[in-house]
Formats: sequence, structure tokens, C-alpha cells
Amino acid sequence: MIVDAIAGGCERALDVGCGTGALTRRLKRLVPHVTGIDRDERSIQLARAHPGATGIRYLQADFLTASFEPASLDLVTSIASLHHMDARAALRRMADLLRPGGVLAVVGLAQASKPADLAPEIPAVIGTQLHRAASAIRRRRAGGPATPYQPPVIWPPPLTYRDMRRLATDVLPGARYRHHLYWRYSLVWAKP
Repeated sequence: MIVDAIAGGCERALDVGCGTGALTRRLKRLVPHVTGIDRDERSIQLARAHPGATGIRYLQADFLTASFEPASLDLVTSIASLHHMDARAALRRMADLLRPGGVLAVVGLAQASKPADLAPEIPAVIGTQLHRAASAIRRRRAGGPATPYQPPVIWPPPLTYRDMRRLATDVLPGARYRHHLYWRYSLVWAKP
């Protein structure tokens, strides 16, 4: 979804809450100038040390207070990190950093607030457990650690799906909001 949101001519991208850098490395194949920012020191160390990190700028800092030039980015992304911040302030900051025509693409986590939200969570719980078991088996077969470094997790997310939809409508008029499995939602917004 995030890769599909990249507009033609995208030159500068920022991944907010980049963790160990998986998305920044993927973006670097498509975007010339990529920056990742995360508060977690160990995540940034691992991102910088990855063999695929060449040419990617990593900052260990708080996104809400870090210094960035307004309207200087073509793409701002965030995966599973918005719930670690004041979501309203973070979305406003992300929007301010985009140049006109720039794209904001978020995959976030939210919690259920009504019975209809709970139905997709049952297969998500089962799927999550199966995914963890399969990943542990692959790591053991590859000779890696049974459990890789896990960046800090906030659970449950403080906002519900309904809260996030309302917030997106308020801060990012015209944003495309979708509810997904595994406690996720997505937002895609192009700055007018």
C-alpha cells in the first residue's frame, strides 16, 4: 500500500518511526533521498548497521521535536508508530512537512470500539500466533536468534478505529481511510 502511494517524481521521503529500517531500505530502491527517524536508540543502531542502509539517513530523535524544513518532502510514511505519539500533532506535523502534491501514507494500529470491529480480530489473533511460530522456525533454521530485537511496543493502542477515522477526516480532509486485519488501518492523503 505504501509503495503504491509513491507519486511519480518523488525525490525525498521520511519514514516516521522507522524501527530497524525495513521500509526505508525498500523506499531507497524507489526514492533518491530517504530519511528514517525513530526515538529508539537500538533500532537506529541496527538500521544503520544493515548492509542495505547505504545512502539512507537515520536520525535518533523524537519526530515531534526534530528539525525538518516545512514543505520539503514528497513522501512521509509511518508504519505502526503513530500510536506512540500524540496522533493529532503527528499527523499535522507530517502534513506540514509535505510539499504540495506530496503524499502521506500511514499504516497504524487501533483498537476495537464496537462489536463489528471485533470480528476481524479473531482471525488476527490466530494469524499472529501462526506467524510468530513460523518466523521462529525460519530463524532457527537459518542459525539466527530465536527472538530478534523487538523495538518498544505500546499495546493496546490508545485510539479506536472510529477515533482514527474522525481524526483523519479532521486533520487530513479527503484522506482515504481503510480498516484492515491485524488491528490495522491505513491512511493515504495527497497534500493539495
